[in-house]
Amino acid sequence: SEVRTPRARTCAVGAMAGGATVSVPSVGARDFFGPVVLAATVTLSRKYNLLRGVTYRPEVLSMEAERVLKTAIYVGLLGTIDTVLRRGGHLLNLLGFVPPFGSERFWALVRALLLHGPFFLWAARGPLSERGSTRDDRGWSSVATKATLWKFLATKVFQGSQIVLSEEWRALSPKDRHKWTDDHFVIGMHPHGMLPFGAIINGLTWAGGGCRGVTASGAELPEPDQQGTGLHQRWFRKMRLRAAVASGACGLFPIFYEVFTSLGAFECSKPYIRKVLRDGKSVAIFPGGAQESGLATPGKYICLVSKHKGFVRLALEERLNILPMYTFGDEATAPQTLDPPAAFLAVQRFLKEATGLLIPPAIGGLPRLPTYTLVTGVPISLEDLWAAEVGGAVTDAAVDEGHRRYIEAQRKLFDSNKALVPGDHKEGVIEFI
Repeated sequence: SEVRTPRARTCAVGAMAGGATVSVPSVGARDFFGPVVLAATVTLSRKYNLLRGVTYRPEVLSMEAERVLKTAIYVGLLGTIDTVLRRGGHLLNLLGFVPPFGSERFWALVRALLLHGPFFLWAARGPLSERGSTRDDRGWSSVATKATLWKFLATKVFQGSQIVLSEEWRALSPKDRHKWTDDHFVIGMHPHGMLPFGAIINGLTWAGGGCRGVTASGAELPEPDQQGTGLHQRWFRKMRLRAAVASGACGLFPIFYEVFTSLGAFECSKPYIRKVLRDGKSVAIFPGGAQESGLATPGKYICLVSKHKGFVRLALEERLNILPMYTFGDEATAPQTLDPPAAFLAVQRFLKEATGLLIPPAIGGLPRLPTYTLVTGVPISLEDLWAAEVGGAVTDAAVDEGHRRYIEAQRKLFDSNKALVPGDHKEGVIEFI
């Protein structure tokens, strides 16, 4: 039966829970506000590539516009969650699982104190603030790279995970090895994996032991004199490693924001990468991007890079060489369906175009706990292809040649080490698509 009050139109439902009557408010504008704002913001982001780099739009989004965009996303997201919580509570009351208690106003106050308030306080101090910007590596923390969590994951969960040198280093003369130890690089990383756990644990933290004079076979090479004390500086004496990742991964949501920014990750857009490189730091880039993450499944070694050449052009323009890296095991974290239904692909495509993230993943089996081995290849010499000055122009022919050398180097890295690392990769065949 319908009950009208001066404040709201409600539905009174049955006598339950000892004779109490459960009143369920009718659907109103409040229920649609959050979902409508979220859907509209995501749609605009997709249309104008607002959460993408300059590869997809002509210029960088202003800080003010970025804050407005993120605020709209947060308002829509929290409004949607609020609607789900309110209506979920009504449903539980209706079904008798939870006895009705407290007024609508009381529960609104609870949600404000436990959800809305803390979230917006986090956002104001984090991704919406100047101090918390993800346009460079200002959030990097040496303490975070040494956190016990990463050591626990490397030794107890993904047991035996480590970073090693490729066997190719053994063939270099001491003079040639020394040539590379003081450089900084553009780093090409594969595979992306559903999420690149191995690259994060071994590359951005101390959990993998840091890069040192040990190859995949366990052979020990003489380490350079006057080593640094930072991560990977036992081998690359001046390396300060950072990572360029999708803005949707590093700059939108709690936990992801803290993890990525504290480990030196920032938005993968050319102007931001160039700025960090010119500060004398090495930047890791996943050329295959989020799209490559959809190809990750055990036994498949797929690099989505044949048409992705922007990172090569950047290296040449900045007069830097490329350091190839490959993480054995990142392809095997969770089996994925490589041929999901068309409707599922349409949702993935829409969200990727809107956020830069390939979500949701097409999970096709139970997650696994592989050993991650990050193998560091020999840097690719590109000096003969460099621009005449830092930031100068390079020809398409130079980019194509640099790209060819990169694929050749990644293939050699993979084949030289696949039989030496844990995880039964010896029969693996790397593919470049």
